[in-house]
Amino acid sequence: MTINPVKRRARFRFNRIPVEWLRSPWAILVSVVLAVFVGTVYKDFAVSLAPVGELYLGLLKMCVLPILLAAITTSIGRLMQSSNAAQYIKRILVIFPASLVLSSGVAVLVASVAGPGRNLSAQTLEALGILVNDSSVDLEMALTGPLPVEESTAGLLTFLIGLVPENIFDALSQGETLKVLIFSIIVGVSLGLVRHRVTEPCFDILEAIYRTFNQLINWLTLLLPIGLFSLLSYQLSQQGVDVMLSMINFIIAGLATFAIIYVICTLVIWKQTKRSLLGVLAALREPSILALATSSSLACLPSAITQLSDTLGFNRQTVNLVTPLSITVCRFGSVIYFALGAVFVAQLYDEPLGIGSILIIVVGSIFAGMATSGVTGILTLTMLGIVLEPLQLPLEAVLLLFAAIDPVMDPFRTLGIVHTGIAATAMIADREPTTAAA
Repeated sequence: MTINPVKRRARFRFNRIPVEWLRSPWAILVSVVLAVFVGTVYKDFAVSLAPVGELYLGLLKMCVLPILLAAITTSIGRLMQSSNAAQYIKRILVIFPASLVLSSGVAVLVASVAGPGRNLSAQTLEALGILVNDSSVDLEMALTGPLPVEESTAGLLTFLIGLVPENIFDALSQGETLKVLIFSIIVGVSLGLVRHRVTEPCFDILEAIYRTFNQLINWLTLLLPIGLFSLLSYQLSQQGVDVMLSMINFIIAGLATFAIIYVICTLVIWKQTKRSLLGVLAALREPSILALATSSSLACLPSAITQLSDTLGFNRQTVNLVTPLSITVCRFGSVIYFALGAVFVAQLYDEPLGIGSILIIVVGSIFAGMATSGVTGILTLTMLGIVLEPLQLPLEAVLLLFAAIDPVMDPFRTLGIVHTGIAATAMIADREPTTAAA
């Protein structure tokens, strides 16, 4: 029996509709609406969905380290063999520090103008005091036990020694991103200094690994609505309304700051690509949604690389090198958050902020944010002590306040890390000649 070609093509298009629809903004919107409904009304059911979200997040993270290892090693190796290596190194050394200072400075400016810790009502102050006094035993043990603030602010020499992996396979199995990054840089430099004919098969193998796991990421994005629904509904079921209301001034100031920086970074990317603004927003949609859904900057790394190189047309070699560095090392979102938090605490204790104090916050938040690389959980928040200690402000008294609203702020902090990292990469990388001419 013969099948009419027209009917066969129509059937093929019909069969592809569900798959393509999963990538559309409508699918994301439906999953978000359902997650809000389930997370606020059917909290027990939302909690039961947590394993599904964790499974999806685990599958995304499974692909990150192989992509990181292959992309960084290949990019640095080929960059060392190219004639414009010095040019990109100069750009990195200028743009990364400038972007960090600008991000921290914007956060300090917005917090100083908005004043989230100033003129709080007696009711709000009482609610904050009750929240601190009602801290759980587990949290108190975590703060006063084996994870004190002093442990997080170890000396620079100890920190640098700890970056060198004694066993790369152990670092890979433990998910120690910074150690894998250092190993990739060292191996990439070594491969770049060896003769081209000998190293080319190594580059081909690494390129194959990169493409394989990138394809896995591409398939996993089809399941994004399901993963987003599971993760978001669980997060909403765990957030307390009283906590959000007591810290509402800080939450609003934080969201406004991240929104301002998101707009600035989008305009920077738009200027660098010289494409339509709608096209740029469409390309940035996937990594932005992943950041908000997963609260994991590493899980967004493959999507950010793909959108920058394949969709926006930046040089793939440079993107593969710079994007992991900007997201893993610079940690823009954490820098912004610590600057906001430091100003909030200073206002809460009626401490005046002069030029010297502002400089301490700007510089300290940069170091504190970069120190969060490879750190998770409550240790991320304890890095705020790096900023507060020179200002002689207490961390222990306010740490619980930040821990209580962290489920709300963590997705936006991750978005700040990813989106600002994409903008920094766009300022460093060149566009491909064919794209520039198009």
